[in-house]
Amino acid sequence: MAALRVVSLMEADLEAVAGVVNRAFGRYAHIFRGLRTSPSEYADEAGAQARVILVEEDGRLLATSMVTSAERFIEPGLLGPAGMERQLDRDAPPAESHPWAGALYFGLAGVEPDVMNRGFGRLMVEHAERMAAADGIRRVALGTVREFGLVEYYQRFDYHVVHEEAYAAGHWDFVVDHRYCEMVKDL
Repeated sequence: MAALRVVSLMEADLEAVAGVVNRAFGRYAHIFRGLRTSPSEYADEAGAQARVILVEEDGRLLATSMVTSAERFIEPGLLGPAGMERQLDRDAPPAESHPWAGALYFGLAGVEPDVMNRGFGRLMVEHAERMAAADGIRRVALGTVREFGLVEYYQRFDYHVVHEEAYAAGHWDFVVDHRYCEMVKDL
């Protein structure tokens, strides 16, 4: 039986965590080239305050994700989703009015391809929501690329798109045009 536990970023085996994330993203090799992350990129993107959700069975890491403050991804000059540096947008609303303000961010999620469709993604999302509620946080935020087919997946859990932006092939190692979606669920 699989067990879920949460550790600090410093306690996580980032080599194993990045491996799961990269193998999960390997499903999209037809539209996304390269690796999603490395141990050092994972640490940089997640930030020192992140907590890592681990789903393990018989000593094997089956699924993983991280949670951290969503503000980390809306302030200019900090890393944006997928580890990209955000550009200062003078026309953007102030960070405090961003839909992710005050939210818990759920990201860098991956499930080993051979155990997909066993409910581990749902388990992690629901646990992140319980963590947010326990911390008095009323909203969970995440980002995904529409072409991965995950917008519909998260909509099943009552997340909705609050911002969508189109990018040309070549952006984030994609070989196709793609749309990045920021999503939110109010708890």
